[in-house]
Amino acid sequence: MSSLSISAAWDETRSILLRDGQLFAAVALALIVLPEVVFAVVGSPAGPQATQISSLAYIAVVVLGFVGQLALNRLAIGPSVTVGGAIARGFARFPSVFLVLVLLSLAIMIVAVALLMALSAAHLAVLPVSGQPPPLSLVAMLILLVALAFAVFQLAFPIAAVETGNPLRLISRSWHLAKHHYGRLLAFVVIIFFCFAVVVITSQFGLGSVIAVLLGRPTPGSLSALVLGVVTGLIQAPFTVIAATMVARIYVQLSGGGEAQASVPSSGI
Repeated sequence: MSSLSISAAWDETRSILLRDGQLFAAVALALIVLPEVVFAVVGSPAGPQATQISSLAYIAVVVLGFVGQLALNRLAIGPSVTVGGAIARGFARFPSVFLVLVLLSLAIMIVAVALLMALSAAHLAVLPVSGQPPPLSLVAMLILLVALAFAVFQLAFPIAAVETGNPLRLISRSWHLAKHHYGRLLAFVVIIFFCFAVVVITSQFGLGSVIAVLLGRPTPGSLSALVLGVVTGLIQAPFTVIAATMVARIYVQLSGGGEAQASVPSSGI
């Protein structure tokens, strides 16, 4: 059984990003920051100002986000690969990872409904009412279930980035690698969720409020929406790069990769 050290994964992440940070940044700018800017400018797909273009932009942001995650995983795992090759790998493996997330979402929803019905019958939870915000207890339960599941299936991303196989193999492989280290992987996911919440709150509510005061309320096509998109993307990109690299190095440890290092050429994109 392979050992797992989160601190070792962090040390390897720092070393990789110090050495090849510009190349990771290129992927982040192309697949995280730029789509975020476009999405901010065209507007949300929900609400009174929603358009077909905003819906397409939202889909593109989601797809490119997954592709970016896979590309960053591929770069961080090694062996040597061009940036363009890593991005191509991300596009090639996106369908399998997407199906894994669909299956995982369905499983979480089934478990959540069963738990909610049981808790409601015991008068320990309130069922959601149509047209009203979901109860906080339901939101908390969903977050908990996602964290519990993602502790294992976060590994589907780096597995897909360097291994072959259909979605079911990605699921079984994730479980095989994670089952003996669930506690540490769950702790890592909790830290990632907390940091992500801080990033979102900082970018959307903190700096977003400042931008709204200085440039006006962000609306589709406005300067304030453009600035907010740039700021949000630039804040979220480093977090995504660090998280993706750490997950990749965790995978290397669990798969017995030992001292495998990312060695990315300076050209090829």
